[in-house]
Amino acid sequence: MSYKWKTIWILFVPIFLYGQTHQISLEQVMNEWCLSSPSAQKIRLSYENTILEYENYKKDFLPSVAFSLNPVNFNRSLKLMQNSTDGNYSYIEDYSNNSSTQIAIRQKIGITGGELNISSRLNYLHEFSNHRDRFGSNPLNIYYSQPFIGGLYNYKKQRSIQYAQYNNSMKQYCSEIADIQIQAVNLFMSLFASKLAADLSHKNLLISDSLLIVSKALLDNGHFTEYEYHQVELQQLNNQYAFENSTKNYRKALRELAIFLNKMEWTNDKIEVMEPPFNLPLQIDEKQASFYARQNNPFVLSQEKKRLKAEQTLFTAKMDNRFNGNINITYGLNQYADRFIDAYRKPDYTQGIVIGVQIPIFQWGINRNKLRIAKNNYQSSIIEIDQAEADFENNVRNIVENYNHNINLWFVATKSYKLSQEQYLLLSHKFRSGKVSVYELASAQQEQYSAMQKYYNAIQNVWDSFCTLRKATLYDFTKQIELKDLLSNVND
Repeated sequence: MSYKWKTIWILFVPIFLYGQTHQISLEQVMNEWCLSSPSAQKIRLSYENTILEYENYKKDFLPSVAFSLNPVNFNRSLKLMQNSTDGNYSYIEDYSNNSSTQIAIRQKIGITGGELNISSRLNYLHEFSNHRDRFGSNPLNIYYSQPFIGGLYNYKKQRSIQYAQYNNSMKQYCSEIADIQIQAVNLFMSLFASKLAADLSHKNLLISDSLLIVSKALLDNGHFTEYEYHQVELQQLNNQYAFENSTKNYRKALRELAIFLNKMEWTNDKIEVMEPPFNLPLQIDEKQASFYARQNNPFVLSQEKKRLKAEQTLFTAKMDNRFNGNINITYGLNQYADRFIDAYRKPDYTQGIVIGVQIPIFQWGINRNKLRIAKNNYQSSIIEIDQAEADFENNVRNIVENYNHNINLWFVATKSYKLSQEQYLLLSHKFRSGKVSVYELASAQQEQYSAMQKYYNAIQNVWDSFCTLRKATLYDFTKQIELKDLLSNVND
């Protein structure tokens, strides 16, 4: 069997073995299939957790009710007890069951930084040895704790931090999804590159097969030297090698993309890889990109969150070195009796007030040094934040510049690749009539492969810079829509 028919057999026999034909386009990979991939599902679950955590933070300032029940607390042992009359020690058997139940209401007071607790408790003690029951009730107990200074400030700062985190959660979700889309685009580009190489090597293999037949005829007629014929034969073998290698790379790239998108059925069906369409903006304005980057990128809000935390840390350090205190107030009712009903009659009052103060007097300048350290750390954090923001702005400008530059290279590479293909076909026809040498033909083929690589690199670089800018701005410049709106439409 000739090389030509071997090649046709290798390429077309699997078509009859495969079932359904799948068309794989960059648009579907980027904006459809990758959004339902396992990686995207994990990111979506993480985003939902962030939303739930913020809801829990808000609901933590609503009244909470808790009920507890301890029906069995059985004990049978000997305990060492001291007689209150003569002071002698003796062992007494403890053979009892102690049950208790409680209902409690807890309320945080955000604007003051205090906390209010209201509870009601009932205790039941049964002594098996004496056949005696005891009831202890605490019908009402009110407890309130309040710091003197800093409660309102900490509440406002913590609320701002939580809100910034919540406001940033959607943007962070879009940014992480954009990362998934970048991975999907890169995998598609690898598949497309291997498809380009496979198609080109297949076409060149068919041409070299026919040229080998022509060269054999020229050799037999004395118009070709044996050396020249072997050069054509060597070129045909190189094309065969390139075809086999590119086919293997194509199958590998297809499996990697299928695994990432959870589309393993692709490995058993016929696949048609669509060439990426040229539907990108010819140029992106730097000011517009910077605007959307400042507005949408989660990095900006994360820096604001860092700034708020730095301010909170500095304030805490100041409070630790100043007069402060805390007040705890308790009011309640309690009673003990042998009968349940008596445990709630004529309860006694319980009252308590505890005031604690912290007054730094003299500590050899330790607190003063701690405060200076806190101020230095705060200034260092602000400098770091400002520098990071400047680097971010510069990075966005560089991405825009790279994109506009790569667009120009795409046009040049496309024309060069098309011209190299036409040139090789032209020389192969001239070779049949003996107007072109083997070396010129080999050189044209090498230029064709080089032009193909530049063409692919140009496409990859354009889409890479576009997706990178898309992630930095969370804005799709092709569809003229923000990613949060685009993803909301897809999820709906």
